[in-house]
Amino acid sequence: MRTLTLPDGSGVLSLTDRPTDDDFLPLPHGLTLDDAVAVRAHEVRAGDLLVAEFSDGTGVRPTEHVPAPYPAHPHAVRDCPCKGCEECEDLDTWTLAEPGRVADVALRFICLAPAEDDEPCTLVLRNRPVAVIRADVAARAEAAAEKAPESESVYSVTWHNDFEASSPQEAARLAYEQLRSYATDAWPPVLEVEGEQGERVTIDLNAGNEVGG
Repeated sequence: MRTLTLPDGSGVLSLTDRPTDDDFLPLPHGLTLDDAVAVRAHEVRAGDLLVAEFSDGTGVRPTEHVPAPYPAHPHAVRDCPCKGCEECEDLDTWTLAEPGRVADVALRFICLAPAEDDEPCTLVLRNRPVAVIRADVAARAEAAAEKAPESESVYSVTWHNDFEASSPQEAARLAYEQLRSYATDAWPPVLEVEGEQGERVTIDLNAGNEVGG
């Protein structure tokens, strides 16, 4: 858990550890919650990665982690490019119930991301505290991830052969001599390779491809 402070110094927020169950995606590009800062919703900038929200008001504010962190595209509700998503329709219903609320919409709400892929707009109270990873931090992490070499795995390679011998020691000596012969022999051995997850494949080095699994 981390303690965050809003820029206006109006309160301290406790950012809990990110859930690890299947409903929550990990932060991208190796980012962690240590990279997050707290701001008000109206202070979110384009490209900031939204990772969590907090309840508005005072006192203890529970962390509401965003299941799939997304880059923000903040804009005024009146400039929303959607064509009537569920959230915007609910807001219209709220204003129609009391015409005096029309002016409140611009003062109270902001859209942090327009509707996309059947997901409604993200409409939040302008002063609601949120946790974001600033766009420049996210961009640097993405660039570093793209340059990082691919991680290597550990493989177990096994070679099998049968030898007629009078003892295990003699069989081991015969196997060693045959292994040494591969340095000059034009016919390399067939090897069985097992990966870290237990997957197995047989490789014929002479053919240069798999011969079975």
